[in-house]
Amino acid sequence: MTVLPVTIAVAMAGLNLAVAQATPDPTTQASCAYTLASPTVVKVSGTDMVTATLTPGPCTGRISPNSITVCVEMQGGSRPQCATHPYFDPVRAYFAPYRPGATYQSTGRGCGSVFPTADESCVSLGPYAATL
Repeated sequence: MTVLPVTIAVAMAGLNLAVAQATPDPTTQASCAYTLASPTVVKVSGTDMVTATLTPGPCTGRISPNSITVCVEMQGGSRPQCATHPYFDPVRAYFAPYRPGATYQSTGRGCGSVFPTADESCVSLGPYAATL
């Protein structure tokens, strides 16, 4: 007869444990880190070009990265050349023609969807300038 109360107590304790859940820490903000490289000169198929790279880093919180964009431009009126990836890999943009002695700048932007709200969180970087 003492088995029944012990069994019920264990079953009820297990039921309470199954319902208890960890509450997320409200101070943890969902975000991702990115590293933007300053413009540099590279040779592509024998042609000098200016390039910049945006590299994704670690993320915190409940975020799903969905887009990274990097742009490189020559200061003084040129249109930026940009590259975008819809996934979380490094992205590189190229600018041509390369003009020795000109100043170039790079900018970047990384975005992700924050769950459970599906809000978008973006980080902008730069501009970083270099005279090449």
